[in-house]
Amino acid sequence: MLIHVFAFLHAAVALGCRAAGVLDDLVLTLLTMLMVVLLCWRQGMGVKFLAISIVLVNVLGFAIGTGCARLFGLASTNPLVIHPLSTFITTELLGWMTLCVSGWWSRRQGGGHKKVSVQWILVAFVAIITTRLAVILITPGAVEMENTVTNILVDYIFSFVCFVVLAIYAIRVNAKSIEEQNLAQFRYMKLKQQVNPHFLFNSLNILDCLVCDGQTEQASTYIHKLAGLYRYNLKNEEERTVKLRDEMNYAEQYVDLLKVRFPDGLQVSIDIPEEALSRQVVPCSVQLLIENAIKHNAVSASEPLKVDVSLVGDMLVVSNDIHPKKTESSSTGLGLKYIRQQYEDLAGRSVVVQQDEKHYSVQLPII
Repeated sequence: MLIHVFAFLHAAVALGCRAAGVLDDLVLTLLTMLMVVLLCWRQGMGVKFLAISIVLVNVLGFAIGTGCARLFGLASTNPLVIHPLSTFITTELLGWMTLCVSGWWSRRQGGGHKKVSVQWILVAFVAIITTRLAVILITPGAVEMENTVTNILVDYIFSFVCFVVLAIYAIRVNAKSIEEQNLAQFRYMKLKQQVNPHFLFNSLNILDCLVCDGQTEQASTYIHKLAGLYRYNLKNEEERTVKLRDEMNYAEQYVDLLKVRFPDGLQVSIDIPEEALSRQVVPCSVQLLIENAIKHNAVSASEPLKVDVSLVGDMLVVSNDIHPKKTESSSTGLGLKYIRQQYEDLAGRSVVVQQDEKHYSVQLPII
């Protein structure tokens, strides 16, 4: 539908300009650029792909349009028929070619959403206007037929401003789409974490042991803390940030449950100034890092795993010593990846990961 709309619009502009006796280069070029931007944006393409597409489409458009005009010129000499018709067919061909190639590239890359900058769009635009100016200068009689200075001032400067505004708008819309996609992935990761079968299995086994041993009070306390974890997840399901105080209370409840399973094998130290607890962090981020420490290290009473949570400047540091397991745990790394994306989207700050032979640490920006 979008391609057909632009094809009819191109034809109407070509017909109107020809009937009025004015040049249609500027408007047709801008319309073609707009069509390419919209088609590539709908496919989630990055700006490098977009810039290359704009250049190629304009070059191909000139070649195909010229060829179609000459072909139709064999059947008619009326420019009010030849030019609009050749422009319509050229736009249709260029639109479908752009859609097919961008769709193929998106599938090959597993989705095209990427963080982008305006520089590549400007490179594409400079290439286009340079080519157009070169064509004017080398075409015999073109300079005499047109006022070259006026053409540059009105045509190129105006189209430059229009295209930059369009590019910035497209980038902002694309960035918002990326941010929403990252948030959806992070929420999905948290949902999977809530129904983690290993955590539920271990928790139910612990409860069974407490009940069988007659430790009803301890079992009740365990159930309340377990319920508190799920209550926190449900309460902050739609929140992008939470107070550090709430996140640490959540992490402490999680650690308390782990200590029932590892009474002498886990040591967690928390050292955060009171004034920092009102700052914001991504929900479940601290708990996830503690969970990763348990997952990737051996935990035993003979060699306890030590996890430290502290504040260094504006960074919340979660570190642990490294106790290699006899068998490596499989890991996709998606949890940390999604946390990174959330901090970049929310605060434009990066999560810092450091590791040596004995220690592993992750630094989370506090917001």
